[in-house]
Amino acid sequence: MRKLPLYKTKGIVLLTRKAKEADKNVVLYTLDYGKMEFCAKGLRKIRSRLGAGLEPFTLTEIAFWWGEQLAIIREAKIIHSYSEIKEDLYLIESASFLTRTVDRLTQQNHPDKNLFALIISSFLWLSEGPNPLIKPFFSLKLLSLLGLLPQMNQCVCCQKKKEEAKGFSLERGGLVCEAHNGDSFPASQQAIHILSRLSSLNILAAKRITIAESIFRELEETIERWLNWQLSA
Repeated sequence: MRKLPLYKTKGIVLLTRKAKEADKNVVLYTLDYGKMEFCAKGLRKIRSRLGAGLEPFTLTEIAFWWGEQLAIIREAKIIHSYSEIKEDLYLIESASFLTRTVDRLTQQNHPDKNLFALIISSFLWLSEGPNPLIKPFFSLKLLSLLGLLPQMNQCVCCQKKKEEAKGFSLERGGLVCEAHNGDSFPASQQAIHILSRLSSLNILAAKRITIAESIFRELEETIERWLNWQLSA
């Protein structure tokens, strides 16, 4: 029987799901191939040698060969386990949001090294401890990389400056002024400022931002509405 060639890549485990018998399917965002779904044979067995390297939220190096339907993982070696995340329920929820959002918004086999770097840097930030800005920052950066970021610097209808914005319109794709806010929901100037600022900052600068709880809730709700709008489009 012809021996199949092995390929190697690094990837972050987004999720796993049961497959037939003792197998599991594992979805990773990889450095070289983008999002891919793999078959991990025997992963549901207690003594599987692949187990630790394919846990969710793990940065791993895999060796695989191409199968007829899914690529099949032969080896998985942990690069970074992000163990701090897995010991805290709040961090687990935040990490699940990150991986779930990547899985839902990205297509298979569209590699993006900047997106891969964003995931890794965000997980490193998470491993430092809880911070409510991680999810909004990650969401805005991901949307930007995918070309899905809403217009946040001026009214989408008449280009008035963001300082004159009164609302956020999903259908029109961003901020709207008072004259065009018919189908929008309200947006405070504080939330608009943070949205615009977060989308342009690097992760080190984002870590230094502090905002009031009420503004954070508004920020989170606006981003959630936009994400859901994109997923339903």
